[in-house]
Amino acid sequence: MDREKTRVRSARAMGVVCAGVCAAVCLAAMAVAPLARSQTPGASPAAAAAPAPSAVASSVGEQTTVRAAAPPEVPAWIEAENSTGKAFVYPPQVAVATRSGAEAARPVTVLLHGMCGHPQSACGPFVDVSTSRGWLVCPRGEDVCGGGTRWRLQGPDDSKLVEASVHAVASEHQGEVDLTAPRVLVGFSLGGIAAVQIAQASSGTYAGLVVIASQVHPDAAMLRKAGVKRVVLAAGDLDMTSAPLQQDAQALAAQGMPTRFVSLGKFGHGYPADMQERMREPMTWVAGGS
Repeated sequence: MDREKTRVRSARAMGVVCAGVCAAVCLAAMAVAPLARSQTPGASPAAAAAPAPSAVASSVGEQTTVRAAAPPEVPAWIEAENSTGKAFVYPPQVAVATRSGAEAARPVTVLLHGMCGHPQSACGPFVDVSTSRGWLVCPRGEDVCGGGTRWRLQGPDDSKLVEASVHAVASEHQGEVDLTAPRVLVGFSLGGIAAVQIAQASSGTYAGLVVIASQVHPDAAMLRKAGVKRVVLAAGDLDMTSAPLQQDAQALAAQGMPTRFVSLGKFGHGYPADMQERMREPMTWVAGGS
């Protein structure tokens, strides 16, 4: 019990640290008008005005990048019963049929946005690689925050919201979502702290964990017990989380957890212009690919 209380206090303390770091970049991100502000629910990200390359390169926070590939079928908001969760959902790029002719169930990637963030903009660079595998579910945080939302960093609350969102997708797309397949869980900034908490407390739900620009210290034993098999940690070289995440990657690897650290280049707290390409191969690897 004492160990659990210590772990909770530590997680909340990390949340405070991250919140202090993220507050300024969230305000800056709002100043550059992220995609989510101009996008109406159900509209394709490609339909929004794409920022000029120079604007993307200088942006902060969860600013999306220009994608070379065409977006999949139009994504949409899906809300769980009793408003227990709402997510922006991207369906698989290509349907896979079973022998009977029905569409095969596909696995899920879940991505948690940062503080005061938006699901659409946070997920932008991950759409192509995630929807080539299956569904990309981008839940919205529960608490209103500076024009966006944030995670509570109370494991059961955030986990319940995420699960409600995933099951709402499965309910709306009967037989097309594989709830038995281990998922990949991605978290940016404050969402990274929530992702680690959720992954470590799960039981075989997530096989891959990706943490981006977040002050976290994942526990290898807890991850292994929860069924996590691979971990990716990433940050820009100018982000204060870069050095700690590299140390975390070394510590996890030393304890037998397959882990990679990915540099996002000479960039601060957010997504660089080439975020999509930098994360494509690591996302494939963490999902179990070669």
